[in-house]
Amino acid sequence: MSALASLFGKETFIGIDIGSANLKAVQVEPQRDRFRIVRAAQQKTPAGALRDGVISDRGAVSSALKQMLKAANISANSAVLAVSGPTVMVRQIKMPRMPEAALLKSARYEAGKFVSSSIDDSALAFEILGAVPDEPNQMEVMMVAAPKEMVEARIESVEKAGLEAAAVDTTSFALVRALVDCNRRYYEDGALRALVEIGATQTEVILLQGPDFALSRSIPISGNTLSDALKNQLRVDENEAERRKTELDLSVLIQGGDAEMLETARVLQSVVDELLREVRRSASYYQSQVAESRGTQPLAEILLSGGTAQMMGLPQYVTARLGVDARVASALDSPLFEAAPEAEEWLRDQAPRLAVCLGLAVKEYMSSVTAKA
Repeated sequence: MSALASLFGKETFIGIDIGSANLKAVQVEPQRDRFRIVRAAQQKTPAGALRDGVISDRGAVSSALKQMLKAANISANSAVLAVSGPTVMVRQIKMPRMPEAALLKSARYEAGKFVSSSIDDSALAFEILGAVPDEPNQMEVMMVAAPKEMVEARIESVEKAGLEAAAVDTTSFALVRALVDCNRRYYEDGALRALVEIGATQTEVILLQGPDFALSRSIPISGNTLSDALKNQLRVDENEAERRKTELDLSVLIQGGDAEMLETARVLQSVVDELLREVRRSASYYQSQVAESRGTQPLAEILLSGGTAQMMGLPQYVTARLGVDARVASALDSPLFEAAPEAEEWLRDQAPRLAVCLGLAVKEYMSSVTAKA
């Protein structure tokens, strides 16, 4: 597409997040020193079209994508996509210094140590981050492996929708790009933070050391887990469970309140607590790994993202339960993002759901804009 775009028109990019519950797309235009959000859209993912993170009905997804893009008047010709989940491996490892050509062979061997399935069935990418401090013969390498089927299904789905697949990223990297790389000054204190993206079928926990990516985990506790708990414990149907979840204010678990709301909150309390235990375990694991070289550092802040992060009272409950400041993160707090005035209210309301899309949408533009900012 790049070669054709240079001959017949400008290549334009959108970020597309294909989730099990919703399809989301964001288009930005790079300005001199910022990104202007010009289009955004979301709609329900066709029922049963994804299974364990893999698109099982590519035709249904491509048709839904085409319909969504047309309705939102999105005219981009290239898309940046994301993969995530427990089968996506993201590791920062140390390796002996070597040329990039030699690393390609060694990387497959190293990745095989972390991938549960055959490495031949995985798409592999890596990036040399630089030399290891005080170890001149070692280098830091960021390595990513994902099932080929997961990657290929996404590429085929967007191509059938009339777009070129420009790149495939990970949800973790897209989140860090939108929430951290586009607002680095806030994170330059070097503090340890957890970015918790609560999706429909899984939660991504990303640890940040200052502005730098440190660790990523996928946890099978999600928005659907909360809905299922309500359905099973209160014996209500799916629509009623979603209504109660949407209207619930978790702060009643801290300060008391309406009896019916307190009953609903107590049903979800054990699920939320288990999720928070996993966040704490992730931080403890990372702290134990870096204790010798950097010394231990407490978790300073938890940033919540994703649709479920918008549950009323969740930040307050997380703060009370873990003793760590928690807030809902918004990419629109970054000075690098600008929204059209008529769309700003909607975009700010949807910002926790659109962070992944925004991170994908700016991927191909980052170097040119951040260099001028």
